[in-house]
Amino acid sequence: MSSKLVLVLNCGSSSLKFAIIDAVNGEEYLSGLAECFHLPEARIKWKMDGNKQEAALGAGAAHSEALNFIVNTILAQKPELSAQLTAIGHRIVHGGEKYTSSVVIDESVIQGIKDAASFAPLHNPAHLIGIEEALKSFPQLKDKNVAVFDTAFHQTMPEESYLYALPYNLYKEHGIRRYGAHGTSHFYVTQEAAKMLNKPVEETEHHHLPPGQRWFRFCYPQR
Repeated sequence: MSSKLVLVLNCGSSSLKFAIIDAVNGEEYLSGLAECFHLPEARIKWKMDGNKQEAALGAGAAHSEALNFIVNTILAQKPELSAQLTAIGHRIVHGGEKYTSSVVIDESVIQGIKDAASFAPLHNPAHLIGIEEALKSFPQLKDKNVAVFDTAFHQTMPEESYLYALPYNLYKEHGIRRYGAHGTSHFYVTQEAAKMLNKPVEETEHHHLPPGQRWFRFCYPQR
């Protein structure tokens, strides 16, 4: 087992996805989903060592209960995983205009996530719970928690692309603009597509058609 394992947390509005992966070769040691938060049927499912398991979290359970279960029940079955953790990655939906890349989490980053919560009111507060619980559960990794912002990928958009046809003061005073979404996935796809096509990333375009949504075209030569 590698000594460079990363715990990945994706705290959504009503669910939590988690995994432990090898940062070097991408091997997955644990993956799972906690769902139905705040409902009587709140539950958690996970896969470890090829075995799938499921458990009830208790009526009304949410992010804190799920993270407590991951740390004190699932990882307790295989303590060597916790011992080999070197970092924790947090998927963050919205970072506003402040963040153009992933950053190590400190108090200023936590405040930045709070400040951007008005743009992602269902997600950013959940991310903050995940960060808080991770810091409590793994104090030895206090300086190894990393925020990965979905909006960071899109921060190279030119002004004519991110401004809406609205009074300019709405942008200057309230931050109302186009930020982009799912940038973490887009970044991965653009990198992999460039490898498959054997082309530099700046010579490729990425067209995205998500289910039930509009069509997106990405062409960022500066990347």
